[in-house]
Amino acid sequence: MALAMMKRTGGDDLHRDDIMPPAKKTMKPLTPIWEDPVAALANAPHEFGEHGGVNMSIEASTTFTVMEPETMRRMFSGELGPDRDFFIYSRHFNPTVLNLGRQMAALEGTEAAYCTASGMSAISSVLMQLCSSGDHVVASQTLYGGTHALLTHFFPRACNITTSFVDLRDHDTVKAAIVEGRTKVLYFESVSNPTLTVADVPELCRIAHNKGVTVVVDNTFAPMVLSPARLGVDVVVHSISKYISGGADVIAGTLV
Repeated sequence: MALAMMKRTGGDDLHRDDIMPPAKKTMKPLTPIWEDPVAALANAPHEFGEHGGVNMSIEASTTFTVMEPETMRRMFSGELGPDRDFFIYSRHFNPTVLNLGRQMAALEGTEAAYCTASGMSAISSVLMQLCSSGDHVVASQTLYGGTHALLTHFFPRACNITTSFVDLRDHDTVKAAIVEGRTKVLYFESVSNPTLTVADVPELCRIAHNKGVTVVVDNTFAPMVLSPARLGVDVVVHSISKYISGGADVIAGTLV
């Protein structure tokens, strides 16, 4: 907490390692700790506000001050980064967004989480990372409309990525739809929007992993109820605009 309260009024505080060496900092471990989501959030490190507020201060800056050229060199080389409270540009990392990501990782029991401008940006980022031109996706036929449109219209036209939509309740159909060597992702929603179809997450993961396919699950409708990563899912996405926000006043997404 001493680090969180320090201000850069002079230099870039490169002496901070003398105060608290990196090995002793309170950071989320790289290996997941499987615990109840409520307990995980309660046990996650809490960031207080800049002036001691109960809630963390909202950082609205796009860019951040660097006082010394040597610090900038070390930041661009990757030696100094957000884990040590060094920020360059909010498109990369922002203290507020970084803290939200850590809370989402704690909620889902994953090693990391990254927040995006919307749920659809999280979904498209994951799928475009995992799939290349000519690849194939198997997806549930009951999906959020924006996701269905992305897979049906944009990906085939702009990326040459095709999708087969299947009834996830028919596991034989799911197996048959996976094309060995071509299918890269099995995509579905843990509880579908808006039909509330519940997926058999462990069995679907088993089917996909047996064929070398990555499983991506949208858990927007079931935070705190289901923990897909604990059931074998590789990547979990959320539209924070829904239950995570709670007040219909935020557009954001996350991938964990």
